[in-house]
Amino acid sequence: MPPIVPRPAPSAAAGEYRPEVARHDGGTVTVGDWESPSNFAPLFNDELAAAQVDAALYAGLTRLDANLRWQPDLATEVPTLENHGVTWDRAAATMEVTYHLRPGLRWSDGQPITAQDVAYTWKVIVDPSTAGVLSTDGYILISWIDVRDPTTFTLHYDRIYPEYLGLFSAVLPHHRLQDIGLDRLAADVFWNRPDVVSGPYKISELVPDEHITLVRNEAWSAGRDGQRPHLDRIIYKMYPESGQLIEAAAAGQVDLALEVPETALKGLGTLKGALPHLRSALAYEQVTFNQADPNPLTGQSPPWAGDPVVLQALGLAVDRRGINQELLAGRARLADSPIPSALGDFHGTGRGPAYDPQRANQLLDGDGWLRGSDGIRAKGQRRLSFSISTTLDNPLRLAVQERLIADWRAVGVEVTARDARPVDLFSGYAEQGKLARGQFEAGLWTWSIGPDPDGVYPIEHSSAIPNDQNEGKGSNFGRLQDPQIDHFLDAGRASVLEADRTRAYAAFVRAYATHGAELPLYERVLTVLAWPHLHNLLVNPGPNTTLWNVQDWWVDG
Repeated sequence: MPPIVPRPAPSAAAGEYRPEVARHDGGTVTVGDWESPSNFAPLFNDELAAAQVDAALYAGLTRLDANLRWQPDLATEVPTLENHGVTWDRAAATMEVTYHLRPGLRWSDGQPITAQDVAYTWKVIVDPSTAGVLSTDGYILISWIDVRDPTTFTLHYDRIYPEYLGLFSAVLPHHRLQDIGLDRLAADVFWNRPDVVSGPYKISELVPDEHITLVRNEAWSAGRDGQRPHLDRIIYKMYPESGQLIEAAAAGQVDLALEVPETALKGLGTLKGALPHLRSALAYEQVTFNQADPNPLTGQSPPWAGDPVVLQALGLAVDRRGINQELLAGRARLADSPIPSALGDFHGTGRGPAYDPQRANQLLDGDGWLRGSDGIRAKGQRRLSFSISTTLDNPLRLAVQERLIADWRAVGVEVTARDARPVDLFSGYAEQGKLARGQFEAGLWTWSIGPDPDGVYPIEHSSAIPNDQNEGKGSNFGRLQDPQIDHFLDAGRASVLEADRTRAYAAFVRAYATHGAELPLYERVLTVLAWPHLHNLLVNPGPNTTLWNVQDWWVDG
């Protein structure tokens, strides 16, 4: 079976990306997916299928390459401290970022792309009258934009924001959208088939739930030193389910199959022609042990309250490597912490708990949890028992849950499944979501972190515990409250110096492992199938998706 291909560690600064020189221009590539995008509105639609197509339609100021290095897109260079594009005042906790757009950039209708388009995009995102914006994070920290000329502007931040390069991943055409009211923009028909775009391709045909035909956007080459997309067209074809997509890839009906599910990993070794390309995603599967005392579901203290030995033993009892081998064909990387391994130095050098059931038994024995006649441990009148909740519709997750329950039973812990529909688990605080309300004892789900380690802040910092006071904002569903963890996470977002941030997140990883309130299992696997005649395909776990460099794709003649 092909292994997961290792990638160089990413850098916060711009690194060099060198695509293979095309030996043939023209041709068509058929891309298959088993999800269909409902529209192409990058500020309002978070569908993965839409994001794949959006990567070909919209350009941003910068983009992340497959090694998670920042590359300039509309900008001439990536602004950093080193090139004086970024200045900051540590004492005042403010910063400024200056961008220079490439001269001569054009929208697909021939109109110039200017700093006014960036300013308009910012206004759309932060204006309270705009309905349905996915996230204002970072944008609301910009107090104003100083447009100096059509290609130069400075963003003034009221707070240090180390993730500044992730903003403006899609710039909107001011001249095309300015007459649409912000309260009506999200629902406008423009997004069904955008007729003014800035990416290397544009839509020429769209048959909902069947296929989308993208053709070369000739205007994209303006301002890009003669660079031109190699392919004539891309056909984005939708299949009803993933099994049919994989069959189509094996039969050569698609050149590239996206979003291959982890449940298919076992069978990929037998495919011929279409080869699997695998990367660790910026997400990990984990178990959260609810720290609320009393627990909102049971009204009692959890068995690990004031007893860290229990959490330590629960981690040692789980055969994470066995889960990977049996359920994921050994293709996943075991998770060490919430910070993805793809983030290089930010990930640190820690390791998740080793599988040592003998040690788990010793710890529980020494802690006074003794086995009863039924094999389940108890301390006094308290049985070592709790429930675990996960989603009913996910066969892989249910299989992982079954393994967890068996491993814990083997060391004398009684765990029962208390599963629910995804909508019941993941709904928001106001909608009485079980996780947001803390209505669980332990839970099994995936956390997506994103390309910056600050992505752990809303799931681990105590200020992110959903409650009435913060109107249910935040995703610290496990109710973790640890002053050390809070301190290190605060430090990580208080500096733009990579050395400062690396130290802060290394310390966070150590504190996280010591606490044991969460059990990281494995990093999710991002898998595509591609035929060898497609060149410059580089699987990208970042938000720019695997179509991040679609302008560089080419096929053998």
